Amino acid sequence: MDEFVASVENQEFPLHALDTQAAFMNVPYHFFYANSDEAGDFMPSDALRTSFYRALQRYPILAGNLRCEGQGRTTVVVERDNLNMPEYAESESAMAFGEMREAKFHHSSWPKGLSTVGAITKAGGDGRIKLLSVHVVRMRDNSGLVLFVSCPHYVVDGTGFFSFVELWGTLCRAHRADDAQLAAAAMREPLCFDRAVINRSLPAQRKPLDPDTLRVYTGFSPVADWLAWLSPTTRGALLDRARFSANVESHTFRVARAALGSLRDRVAAHMPEGHPDIVDTHVLAALIAMMVAQAHKKCREGPAASALGSLWGWLAGLAFGAPATQSLHLLADVRHSLDLGGQNYMGNGLLPHTAMCPLAVLEAPLGAETLARATELTSAIYASADGPTVASFLDMLAAQPWCFTRPMIYLSTHPTALVITNETGFKLYNGDFGDGRPEWVCTIPSFVANFIGFLPSPAGSDTEIVVNITLKAPVMRHVLGNEFWRDLATIVY
Repeated sequence: MDEFVASVENQEFPLHALDTQAAFMNVPYHFFYANSDEAGDFMPSDALRTSFYRALQRYPILAGNLRCEGQGRTTVVVERDNLNMPEYAESESAMAFGEMREAKFHHSSWPKGLSTVGAITKAGGDGRIKLLSVHVVRMRDNSGLVLFVSCPHYVVDGTGFFSFVELWGTLCRAHRADDAQLAAAAMREPLCFDRAVINRSLPAQRKPLDPDTLRVYTGFSPVADWLAWLSPTTRGALLDRARFSANVESHTFRVARAALGSLRDRVAAHMPEGHPDIVDTHVLAALIAMMVAQAHKKCREGPAASALGSLWGWLAGLAFGAPATQSLHLLADVRHSLDLGGQNYMGNGLLPHTAMCPLAVLEAPLGAETLARATELTSAIYASADGPTVASFLDMLAAQPWCFTRPMIYLSTHPTALVITNETGFKLYNGDFGDGRPEWVCTIPSFVANFIGFLPSPAGSDTEIVVNITLKAPVMRHVLGNEFWRDLATIVY
């Protein structure tokens, strides 16, 4: 640690409006490593800790303090004499690694206290928001090890997060093998934390934003404006008590790429002539949007619907008309649309693209032809995430940086709104500390309702997409019973 502290240079990182879009959320992941060879020196604690602080030298932002400057503007301040050191905890479990493996790594099999932070970004024990938290849990008889790592979205998205874990692993391998050349190469890898690179990369052209996006970000929302006015610590404390995960259920599925590819081909046969080629994840997003919309409909119309809920729905229908759309929010990475791939940008690059999808499309009986109509919608959303649209979106955020809390309020007041993020390109399984890659990687259970994540398959295999689905429990029950989905996906837990 002393080496890290000595390396710190006083500096400030003014965060971009993109960084605040999910600033109230953490990026928390668990990495499960098996000691398959029963090695006595399996992932030694000293090497893990030493290489951790070495990796931190490349990510000094993770030891900074948040300085709130009002109206949604925040800066990370790194000062050698006032470092906000990451939380780094170590413990041992009486459980064997095989017990978790037998349970397919379901969270009920995890050691107690494995996750040291939750989904919401809030202050730690010293009253400050920690920008990096780590818990190293060694399993019984050194049979394996679990790493829990979490960063708030203030400082990184999945790209920066998994790049840090990968660097930590590389430096640990180098330390254990006394490989100075490997360590030097890893420490030379260019990393960009300068948020100004986003604005420098914007095209001159602009496209008008769609009305649905403008409605989410610019509509009247006094509660959102009040939340934006609060300090990050106060806001985090309030949101942590809001119980976003109440009555929420999460399940993880595996979808074989071969089966998804076959479905894509059947859907493609029904796409309009001249439509660009569709990709697997566009079809998968469309399928899930349809499945969830139909589950919500069954909840509204089923015998389990409460009398009060039915009355409210009837009154709302009289006042506003029956709902005709479901909002769909697909997260796209601006690194692609702004051509930032070669810059190794470590800040947040995810931008939500919103569309109101007709229920007439989403509630149609599932089949290749109806799925093609829904895939037209998801493909159009992703296609709209080009440079001129991103530039217009960022212009809007710059003009009113306090609007970052509005999507959260919108989602919390629209129970059918659905968020889908495609993380299949993230390097979940690249963290090799010298004893192989993790056997399984996953986030915390019951994250927030109406959130869908597409993840890569485990190390050594590219034959599947892992899908995390988190919904309110009544909605999830209908999803689990959906025959079309059960034919395509295999439940993990």
